[in-house]
Formats: sequence, structure tokens, C-alpha cells
Amino acid sequence: MKANRLRFHRFQRTLVYLFGLGLSAPLSALDPGSLNALDQLDRQVERTVSRQIERQLEEMAKRVPDGAGEPDSSGALSSLASAANLPARLSIRSASGREVFADVEVEDGWRAVERQWLVTVEADELHHFKQPGITVLEQTSLDELGLTVLRFQASQNLDSREQLQRRLPQALVERLDRNHIYQPEAASGVARGSTTDTQDPQPSATVPVAPLCAAPVTIGMVDTAINTEHPAFAETTVRQRDFLADLELSEAFRPPTDHGTAVASRLSGRTGTTAATRLPAATLVSASVFFDRQASIAGATLLHLVEALDWLQASEVALINISMAGPDNRVLATVIRRLLVRGTPVVAAVGNGGPASPMLYPAGYPGVIGVTAVDQDRKIYRWANQGQQVDFAAAGVDVAVAVTDGQYGTQSGTSLAAPVISGQLACALADTSFEQALTGLKQHGIDLGDSGRDPVYGYGLVRDSY
Repeated sequence: MKANRLRFHRFQRTLVYLFGLGLSAPLSALDPGSLNALDQLDRQVERTVSRQIERQLEEMAKRVPDGAGEPDSSGALSSLASAANLPARLSIRSASGREVFADVEVEDGWRAVERQWLVTVEADELHHFKQPGITVLEQTSLDELGLTVLRFQASQNLDSREQLQRRLPQALVERLDRNHIYQPEAASGVARGSTTDTQDPQPSATVPVAPLCAAPVTIGMVDTAINTEHPAFAETTVRQRDFLADLELSEAFRPPTDHGTAVASRLSGRTGTTAATRLPAATLVSASVFFDRQASIAGATLLHLVEALDWLQASEVALINISMAGPDNRVLATVIRRLLVRGTPVVAAVGNGGPASPMLYPAGYPGVIGVTAVDQDRKIYRWANQGQQVDFAAAGVDVAVAVTDGQYGTQSGTSLAAPVISGQLACALADTSFEQALTGLKQHGIDLGDSGRDPVYGYGLVRDSY
């Protein structure tokens, strides 16, 4: 029921905002009679809203058994329940039993590595961190992006931006943030068991007879690990690097392969036994940054994420697909800006927080191509985030994917729509500039919802010609 409570609080915040818009007159301008009337109205609204919330919670409780964390057909509730069911402090351990780090809940319900902070620094700024309460853990050079990232641990009494601001120059405070933890934006495990044999879940009429394109493009991807032994990648070149290898994690936390395998099959591999390979001449350069967690939802630390992005930049990829989401973070924002300035497009899933959810990142950063998901009837995925960060829509509900056990199945999420856009953009980039390729996507988008660009579908649905 923790997932239900999380949605209950989001629903409450939305209602407060909506009712606040309707009661914007200053109270000082109202006479006592009006104030009494407003009090009565407030009580009536409260009773009505309470009844509505109770009914919604009852309906959600039917779909999400208490503590079960089972996914519905879209998989979104499984992801929400899994995240809510994580303990306040989760110890991530090595094979020898040593605690490598702790995954904890921090401000606004986000998660981060316990008491760890990241900051981009210059050499002449390092002396500021030689003081009581601050322990420098690591200095990482992101050579391709021209950045140096310092990872440090703050003592218990310094573990907040407010406290660090009292110790460090403002210029540094504006560049530092927690070592946040990000999560995939599709329901991992939804497809397991959805096909019990190797039969293609797609109707034969929709099986593609040709690849998306035959261009020898190189595409970058940051995700979980990929099961490269899956038959979906028999005709695909995959280069993969595990950014958690040095941690020597125990079996319970070792990098999962379910989400990355599904996304990669939608990006360059096959999504069924009779389907064509989407990008047979492509090279997929994959950065594995996620560790597994006991609630069946993977996590990736920000440091591993930015290290992976620097590596992909060095690999000279045509673009980078990021099917993960999380909080706004100053270090991540800086890294994304550097990628874009260096001419590497970034395509990201907008997230599965729901239409009332706050913006998620990196899709929310200016210049990133944010992708939402629609179903077969071109209706928006019910758990997709909405807002100005949405640039395009693509199929992402009950779509065919490769699943990690060597089978094929179906999954849902904005994670699975993003690679559709990435694949088409990569094909276009083989023959034209980024500006022209992006213009082409906009011109061929099918306008859905409000006329023109809107916060639900962006510029419209990009048909999956594959």
C-alpha cells in the first residue's frame, strides 16, 4: 500500500493546486459573511474530495495487493510499488559482505548514495574540501567533456545543501549536488512469463520485412546490462562496458539485464523470432550503470551515469539513448550541456510518473529530446509524464521486446518509446545534419491532441516504420 499512499499524496497536492487557482482572491477583501461561506464551501469540498480519494484508493488497492508489488498490464504500478517498498536505508554490499555504499531516501522522496555529494571543480578549488566534516573519496576526470568531478562524503551534521553552503564558496555550492540514484522507465520483469515459448507476440501482419535502415551508424546507450547472448542480437554488433565491475557486488546486487535487453532490442536488435533486425549494420555501444535492488527495480548512481556519458562521447556515437529518469541535478545538467555543445544529441524517456508528476530528468533539460509513449490506438500511455519536455511520441505500450531469459514478450513504458526515436534519428543522421534530421521528424510527426506542439504528445507521433 506504500505505492497507493505515494499516489494519494500526489493526488492531494494536485487538488490543493487546482482548488487554489479557484480561490485566488485575497481574504482581506472578503467580508465576514463571505468568509463563513468559504468555510462552509471548504468543508463541503473536503468531504467530497475525501470520498473521491477513498474510492480511488479502494480501486487501486484492488489492482495492487498489499506488499505484492505485482504489475498491472502497463507495469507502472509495479515500478511505483517497488520504489516505495525500498527501505529508508538499503545497504549495497560486495561479494565479501563489505558495504560498498548505502542507498537512502533523501529530500523530496528521491534516493541517493548516503551522505555522498558530487561537484565539478577546477584544480585551484580543491583546497576548499580540506576541512573537518568533509572527506574526499574520489576525483574523476571526464576528459572528453572537459570536466573534473569530485566525490566527497559529508559528516552527518553537514549532510545538506544549507549546511554545506556555510562551509563552501557560493560558486562551488551552485555546482554541487547529491550523488542521486536514477531508475529505468519501464517495468522490469513485466515481460517475463508473458510468452512461455519463443512464439512472436506480434500479429504476423505487423512483422517487419525490412530493417529500419542499413546505415552503419554507431549509437550510444546508458542502461542496465544487455544479455548479448540473446538471439535478438545475433546479427547485431554490441560493445558493452560494465561501470560497476570494480565494486565486485554480491549476487543480490549484480547488474540486471532485463531492462537493457528490452530497450536494446527496440533500438537495434530484433523484437520477435520472425522480425527483422532493426539496424543490422549498426554498432550499439552500451554502458551498463545499474545495480539490482531487492524490490525488483534497478538503480544507477549519478557518478556512474556521468562516467558512462563521458565514455560514450569518447566512443564517437551518433547519439545517446537514455531510458532512465530521476531528479534534477546540477552535475547531471552540466554534463548534458557539455554533450549537446559537443554535438552529441541525447534522447531520453520523459518518465512514468503520471500526468501530474513533476518533470523528470535528463528529459527535462533544454536540448534533450524527450519521448513519451502511446498505445496501438494512439492514446497516451496513462502513466507518462507530461509537460514542455515532451518532444515526440512513439509506440511504447504493450510493445514487443526481447526479454532477458532468451524469450520475447511485451512491456510498456516511455523507456521503450525512446529507442524508436533514437533509431530513426540515427538513420537520418547518417545522411544529413542534426537540425535537418530533427526537422524531418517534426514534419513527419502525426499531430495528436491539441493542434501543434502540446505537452502530451509534443510535436506528435513518429510512426515506427520498422
